[in-house]
Amino acid sequence: MAQTGIYLTWVTAAILCSVALMPVLKPRFVKHSWSAYVDMFRRYWFHMLIVFSVYLWKDPLDQIDRALMASTRIEITPYIYAIEGDVVLWIQKGFKSDFLTEVLTHFYVMGYMTAIFSAFIYPIYADDRYMADRIALTMFYVYILAIPFYLFLNVRVTGDVIPGMETLAYDLTPEIRNWFVQIDPFTNGMPSLHIGMPFAIWLAFVRWDEDGRWNRFANVLAVFVILTAFTIVYLGIHWISDMLGGLLIAHFAVNLADKTRVAVWSAFDERLIGRRFAYFVDNPRLALRNARTILQRAVEPYRQASKKQTSVAIITVLLLTTTILVYDATHQSFPLEGVEVPSGATGDGDWMIAVNETAGENTAIIAWNLSTTESYEVGGAPWDAPPSVEISGEKMVIYNGSRYDWFKIDPSFGRITPEYTTSLPLEIEGLGIGSTLDGTAYVALLSDQGIIVKSPSGVDILRIEDSSDATALTVSGDTIVWGANGSDGPEISMYSVSGETRQNYFVNASSDLETELTLLEANIDVDPRNGTITEISADGTSIAVTVDVGALRRVMLIDRVLGNSEIISEPAWDAWSPHLTSEKIVYLQITSFFPSDDPYESNDVYLYDRSTSDNVRLTSGSSSVHKDPRVVSIGAAWLVTDGDENPVLEIYDMEETFEPYSRVLLQAAVVMLVPLLMVWTVQTASEKRAG
Repeated sequence: MAQTGIYLTWVTAAILCSVALMPVLKPRFVKHSWSAYVDMFRRYWFHMLIVFSVYLWKDPLDQIDRALMASTRIEITPYIYAIEGDVVLWIQKGFKSDFLTEVLTHFYVMGYMTAIFSAFIYPIYADDRYMADRIALTMFYVYILAIPFYLFLNVRVTGDVIPGMETLAYDLTPEIRNWFVQIDPFTNGMPSLHIGMPFAIWLAFVRWDEDGRWNRFANVLAVFVILTAFTIVYLGIHWISDMLGGLLIAHFAVNLADKTRVAVWSAFDERLIGRRFAYFVDNPRLALRNARTILQRAVEPYRQASKKQTSVAIITVLLLTTTILVYDATHQSFPLEGVEVPSGATGDGDWMIAVNETAGENTAIIAWNLSTTESYEVGGAPWDAPPSVEISGEKMVIYNGSRYDWFKIDPSFGRITPEYTTSLPLEIEGLGIGSTLDGTAYVALLSDQGIIVKSPSGVDILRIEDSSDATALTVSGDTIVWGANGSDGPEISMYSVSGETRQNYFVNASSDLETELTLLEANIDVDPRNGTITEISADGTSIAVTVDVGALRRVMLIDRVLGNSEIISEPAWDAWSPHLTSEKIVYLQITSFFPSDDPYESNDVYLYDRSTSDNVRLTSGSSSVHKDPRVVSIGAAWLVTDGDENPVLEIYDMEETFEPYSRVLLQAAVVMLVPLLMVWTVQTASEKRAG
């Protein structure tokens, strides 16, 4: 893939630069040999495990971060902007040039990889265990200390906030943009690890390099930090405050490494681990007895009440409370009992409906009330094929072939049954539910004969002229909205049932020239002018549509008042299934540059906030299949299916994030922390006085 190619290029270049610079930057007494590379894996494998484990956490933590942003919208960007103003914008405008942008974009990624890789590899290659112990712990702690900020104090990149500021690195090429979008939520500004990590390493060398053997490398690292500070501001990524946060994190990481290094490496030194393993193989009984003795000694200090024990209790309460609250904010779902393999789902308001793939008497259609989490069976079977469902408030229509069933959702009797069943002399290709200005409900049907409006019981109300070329249909209140292929490209038509008036809008599905040329060079054929509108979702002010432009689809937002349109999905990625309300839009999008042969493979659910124009990825490219996202009363909901697991309905509650037991837990934690902190304060004072 294109974005994988650019990443591999950066990684390869970083490794080659690190190896090439080693003869210059290593201590003079170290002799360069290829066998030393093999030895360092044997001698320092646990050091490598500690450092590179942070890369394994990145994707799960980014997923949690996106979910928390979608659920809580906690960020401090406005406060930082209020303090800093346009300082970083002045820097970008003062130095902006195409050459500088090109060079610093590659330096931003490849240079950082080179610095971090070299800082870790050089000491273990030189078998300088004294420095390797401290550098590995320092790098690990920098990332650990940054996690709470990334999860709970989100700061967006400057290029997305300051008017006139550009994200020069992210937008250099579509390939680079695609790579950044996949690996960066764009809200992890504070603290800047591009400053925090190399500065912490430099600080570690300054603090612990007692004989000056690493002076040359430390000096180069200092220059790198200064150049990086300019780079991240110039490219429209970080605020000045982000760099200050990185410096503080670096300071605390080095101090924490100093306090814990003896305890950590007395337990996890590779030489001791190998010796203990050999001892266990030789005499397992004695080894287990010694292990129990060591464990008892480790636990012994915590048997008597002191400041240390109280501190452990406080930290335990905070960690448990935070873990459960974060879990509730990012994992809200319940199983689709009664639906083995869902063919699809839809929802509106408090209701979500799922349909089983099985046809005939065994067709299972289940309705879930999202506010009570209770499920109800929907009657009306048999169906010759799995039917489709359309829902609007408490009104629902299930249809397939030439038949549709009208429902008023009423679970009072434990089963939801149809009020009317209507068979027609035509095939139903699409359907929408609406109501006229006087409150009369109607059904709009799309067929090869055009659009027909009927009452719930099947009585004709009207036919819309010149609608036989409609490609997709939806209804919003009194207005019927459909797509068609016009002479200048795809069009949206709107018809008022009460006023019998009609409007047409042209939909421009073209992206910027650079993106279109990149797709063409990658043999991805797109033709926006001859695109087809395949899906529509509408409300009183806007319309969201899926436009098939050839090799991929684009999700677009259209203003019903002004008639202008914009692409809200990544224009180089396949996207579909939009659903909107007055504030939010959810849709599906693939997570790679090239469109997949399977439209439901490797897709993610995205949430678009219409008030801020922010796109938040709610899922993280897992192997599960995400289908039919909907904006509902409590947030967003969609189907999740997996080959090895039962389907579930995933919920992101954006109003009442936490479960009732979570609120009880939070209250209990607050109550527990009061006496614990009081005891901790008294113990601290007493121990200081005794000392």
